Amino acid sequence: MAITSGVGRRMLVISAVLVMGAAGSAGASGIAQIIHARQNHFRTLGRTAKSIRDQAGRSHPNWAVVEADADRVERLASALPSWFPAGSGQGHGVRTRARPAIWAEPRQFARFARRLLHRAQQLRQAAASHDVRALRLRARSLGRGCDSCHRRFRAHRSWWHLW
Repeated sequence: MAITSGVGRRMLVISAVLVMGAAGSAGASGIAQIIHARQNHFRTLGRTAKSIRDQAGRSHPNWAVVEADADRVERLASALPSWFPAGSGQGHGVRTRARPAIWAEPRQFARFARRLLHRAQQLRQAAASHDVRALRLRARSLGRGCDSCHRRFRAHRSWWHLW
């Protein structure tokens, strides 16, 4: 069916624009979901690492909790690179502190992620050994791994944002 009238063509163009806009907002919505999921994963990782640090500070840690938490940290660390698909940075209506360097320097980011995974594996081994000193050492090492990546790939909050 050919559209010959000007009104018909305008309606077709308007419909196409609306469909493209809906597809674009669905894409933005999908990116927002990815960012929210990533933030939730990091909150879980942070809470779990804190739980391990708390247990490591005790003279008699609950080793069942430590081992479960160490397994969770390792699983999260192994999945971490998948939390940053291309295009999931700033500008989608969700605040994120992920720096563009994550996507601009993928090899460097992958190297940091592998290092974190290696430290998480060492932490799990220390948890399985029930050696408090080794657990404390590996928990600190994991924290340094998180910190080094945050310095390079995460924008930090500034008190200037309050003004």
